[in-house]
Amino acid sequence: MTSNQDAVLHAVRATEPLTAADAVAWFATSSPPGRQTVGYVLSAKAATWLRLGSDGTVETVCAPGDVLTEAYEVVCFDGLRELRWLRTPDGRGPAVVVGEEPASLPPGESVTADPPPRRGGTQARLLAGTVRADRTAGWSVLHSERYATAHLPVVATAGQVLLVETVEYLGEDAHGNRDIADTRTVELRAASPAAVRAVATATETDGEATAA
Repeated sequence: MTSNQDAVLHAVRATEPLTAADAVAWFATSSPPGRQTVGYVLSAKAATWLRLGSDGTVETVCAPGDVLTEAYEVVCFDGLRELRWLRTPDGRGPAVVVGEEPASLPPGESVTADPPPRRGGTQARLLAGTVRADRTAGWSVLHSERYATAHLPVVATAGQVLLVETVEYLGEDAHGNRDIADTRTVELRAASPAAVRAVATATETDGEATAA
């Protein structure tokens, strides 16, 4: 297995445009064993979080009907790979899966950049709102006065916060300048506010030390 230091981002595209449901099934059939897959669906009516079974079954909470039918964008991730799908006017669209291990990607056409972007830093972004218990096991509710209440496929307790972790990938030009070429979503997780503050403080301290 490639070390993080040497990792690069590979990409595979389905050989033909797919519906949202077909894109999710294409991604799910090659899911590594023991990996939990979650993600979200965007439609004109709502943003809905989901959990994906190994057979492509979609689990949601408080989402009426089939969320994939009206979807215009779908993102799913399992820690190793990320699915990206965008709808076109005919109801189908390009489906792409990115990841660091080519063997974990589903069959399709390679669309890896040349040269492939190399792994950079990891980032974690807080989701706005207050965590509450969900009546559905394995799920949590995120309530906010500013945003609509959301049900997320993660176990959390009152007082914790929710974060989405991502990895950046860097491209380099002929002059040696490095820029962020891509970002892969890795994980949705819960953490204590104290843990988040500790990480933020360490990052700021490291940044100041590096700058000096």
